[in-house]
Amino acid sequence: MRADYLERDPGYSGGFKRLVLEGAVFTDARHLHFPTETAPGHAAISTGRLPSVHGIVANDWYDRAAATETYCMADQPYGIGPSHLDGPTLADGLKANDSRARVFAVSSKDRAAVPLGGRRPDLVLWFDRARGEFTTSSYYRRPAWLAAFNVRLKAAGLLPVKDGKVPSSVMATPALDRATADLVSELVGREDVGRGPSTDLLLVSFSGTDTIGHRFGTEAPEMFEQLRSVDRLLGRLMAEWGEASGGSLVLAFTSDHGAILAPEDPTGKAMGVKRLDWDAFGSGMEKILQKRWPAPHSWIVSNQVPHLFLNRSQAVSLGLDWTSFRRDAAKILSSMDGVGRVVVSDDIPSLGPGDPFAAVLHRSYRPDRSGDLYMIVAENYLLHDKVPGTSHGSIWPYDAHVPLVFWGRGVKAGRNGVSSAVVDLAPTLARFLGFEYPPGDGAAVRLEAFSEAR
Repeated sequence: MRADYLERDPGYSGGFKRLVLEGAVFTDARHLHFPTETAPGHAAISTGRLPSVHGIVANDWYDRAAATETYCMADQPYGIGPSHLDGPTLADGLKANDSRARVFAVSSKDRAAVPLGGRRPDLVLWFDRARGEFTTSSYYRRPAWLAAFNVRLKAAGLLPVKDGKVPSSVMATPALDRATADLVSELVGREDVGRGPSTDLLLVSFSGTDTIGHRFGTEAPEMFEQLRSVDRLLGRLMAEWGEASGGSLVLAFTSDHGAILAPEDPTGKAMGVKRLDWDAFGSGMEKILQKRWPAPHSWIVSNQVPHLFLNRSQAVSLGLDWTSFRRDAAKILSSMDGVGRVVVSDDIPSLGPGDPFAAVLHRSYRPDRSGDLYMIVAENYLLHDKVPGTSHGSIWPYDAHVPLVFWGRGVKAGRNGVSSAVVDLAPTLARFLGFEYPPGDGAAVRLEAFSEAR
């Protein structure tokens, strides 16, 4: 969700309107890492830390030892779980402070729900597209009431399964978030959320805006319809949560990433946005490397832009110095159309404060999981071949600038233009909840949000 979505439509009458009128709105909130993707973004929200600490460097990365792709939420023997998530989390900090506190996390994506829930949640649920129902893994408790909810969900026909999965055309509609909101309402009632023995922390992630953006773009009629739908859903849920908690409610609102305007949209066209075909871009990188170093096997063993993992064994077999090879490869790839810069990962720790990308690269780099090269896509280039859709993931403001709002009990309403970050959410919300969660690198407690000094 782009920051401007929060106030895009003067017709909002639900949750978005209440957040803007009654909340502490931080208008210059940013993500401090890249890629700006679902899993790293949710990990930043939940931990108040960056990938260099929480370890979720992308949705997927290459495991060099196993020579295979690794999914960020893969967790054996459970299937899905938080084993790749490092460092502290807000949810775990709350439980450490108060053993009676409870934590619940819900999303249509496992890579959103799992990092939000932390390591000791009471419940984590996500949507199984192949079955058309919400589920969990053996790492977590499966609530007895979930089966009956799924029966009703299927009977309603919101997200029907066809040919082994819910069709993309259905996923890219407001129905996805409507189902998620209905599940949240069910959970609040069944688990007596807001009426627990102590603080209940409920973490909800809506994924429909992302899915619709990928399919239709940021300025399409479908996006306006989606945002109006989320506005209504959030308004309904805020009313339900207020009633369930007896008014003892504080809410934080943000997003895992933004999105670039599509070049077919009037604003995107005025910005000069250029669309690049993903497959052609990837094959183009390989062709450039093969032209310089002809070899029998691919040089790029895993393309997870910005992470590029290279064929080290092949370089060694050809007698190439690994360090020199990577630096030369970085220079060659930097000349491609759509590439702003390519950095050798091993060089990131030595980048000085005069380098404009030093801070974000330092915060995004994990030696054990990052690629051999970091590719920074040039500004106003869109790596997404599905017209008229858009995407995200870059270092630039359109992907990093997102909403950040605090609302509810103890919040001082007003607009704040102070430079802020998504990693501010965890330590600030912790202060509202009555315990200290020390801010990490680049983070701060947003004291501007409090109605009284704390």
